[in-house]
Amino acid sequence: MSKSEEIENMVLKLYDLVLNPEIKEKERILLIDAKTCLEKGQYYPKVINNLERSLRPLAIRGELSKPVSPFYMEISTIGKFEKELGRGMASAPITFGHL
Repeated sequence: MSKSEEIENMVLKLYDLVLNPEIKEKERILLIDAKTCLEKGQYYPKVINNLERSLRPLAIRGELSKPVSPFYMEISTIGKFEKELGRGMASAPITFGHL
């Protein structure tokens, strides 16, 4: 999947969530803001990271609505694999000596 397709899919997910009557007003405001930022062409990883960071307090307190909870889990892992893989690769010489 290309980056533009990934962004388009995320905008559609955000749109569907915004229209869902089960979500809370706080969540709706955050989701609309992220959707607007993506539609304006702002940097995708930063927008998703900011959305995840904004939803985190609600998630920690268990206040996310049912539709937003799985979405939060999805966005909270975006980009984490690559970041952690880099850390693991960087620490390999420390753990195993020079390869």
